[in-house]
Amino acid sequence: MAKRSRKKAPKTKKGAFLVYIGIAVCLLAIFGVIYAVSGSKKDPNLDSQKTIKKIERYLDTQKNEISKDKNISFNRPNLKKDKNISELFETLKFKVDSNISDSDKNITVALPKEQIVSPLKPNLKKEISMFVDQNITSKLDENSSNSSLKYEQKNIEKIVKKQDIHKFEKPKLVIIIDDLSTMAQARDIKSLGLKITPSIFPPTDFYPDSVKISKQFEFYMVHLPLEAIFFKKNEQNTLNVGDTKDKIENRISTIKKQFGNVSYINNHTGSKFTSDYSSMKMLLKSMKNHNILFVDSLTSKGSKAKQVTKEMGLKYVFRDVFIDNDQSSVAIFKQLEIAIKKAKKNGFAIAIGHPYKVTFETIKVAKKTILKDVEVVYLKDIYGLYN
Repeated sequence: MAKRSRKKAPKTKKGAFLVYIGIAVCLLAIFGVIYAVSGSKKDPNLDSQKTIKKIERYLDTQKNEISKDKNISFNRPNLKKDKNISELFETLKFKVDSNISDSDKNITVALPKEQIVSPLKPNLKKEISMFVDQNITSKLDENSSNSSLKYEQKNIEKIVKKQDIHKFEKPKLVIIIDDLSTMAQARDIKSLGLKITPSIFPPTDFYPDSVKISKQFEFYMVHLPLEAIFFKKNEQNTLNVGDTKDKIENRISTIKKQFGNVSYINNHTGSKFTSDYSSMKMLLKSMKNHNILFVDSLTSKGSKAKQVTKEMGLKYVFRDVFIDNDQSSVAIFKQLEIAIKKAKKNGFAIAIGHPYKVTFETIKVAKKTILKDVEVVYLKDIYGLYN
């Protein structure tokens, strides 16, 4: 009979007790960490409140700035108490009123009795304000120090005379359309309803109607072909560097006979000719003899026209902007904007374009928009403004 084997009792796991202790310690540690973290967290509302306060402070600052602008006021002297200042303002008001032209009588000049001036032409409000302030100071100094300084009407007259009158007028813009040679182009210009200055090619076999075209306009110029550096297809009867004095004289005298009342010429191309001092001197002398004035189309930065005109005691008149070198409506519109900016800065400017359909269409659009900021005038209307 086989022996029965005795079952051994299961042994207790080693370290079970230590495991339980470890688990307990871990749980305590976790709870401790959670408690510590939750206890150290900032109140989320606190950050929001700080952010809101910062925004409010910023808005308050902005409001204060706006308020300062709105509350700017002129410290008005008491005219009733100070008879001298009262008389000064009355004298000043009379002088300013008397020096405003009839066309400007709709302008309201606000002396210290009023803060709002409307309507005013550019810089007029500022200059009159400075004028008033300076002369009030002089009068107050006279009363306080009993000095010999006297406020005289001569001083007012001198100051008023020094005012640059054209700054108060609408800026003037001349738009010259070069290369005119057909009656259809003339009709296109006239359809614009603006004082466009046409510059007409002299009569040749290719341009037989030039004189007839000129009679369609109140004012026009002649577009004289001069030799260019890179332009290979010269117009018929183009004047070239090296042409004699007699040849140049004959060309100008012929143009004068053909057009009769022509008074202005600008150059067609001519980058080479206008850069040659000797050629330009002969040309401008001949034009002067025939009472014709030169306008530099400025086809070259090396043009000697300015030097020669100054030596001859003539005015140097030149093109400011070409409007349609890029024949797209957007580009032409942008160039017109540049010309208008120059006119606003200097009081006047000259833009040159060509008889392209897109040029005429763009000018029609500009007439209803940006050209309202300037007065489009003939070249003759601004010639006298040049030095």
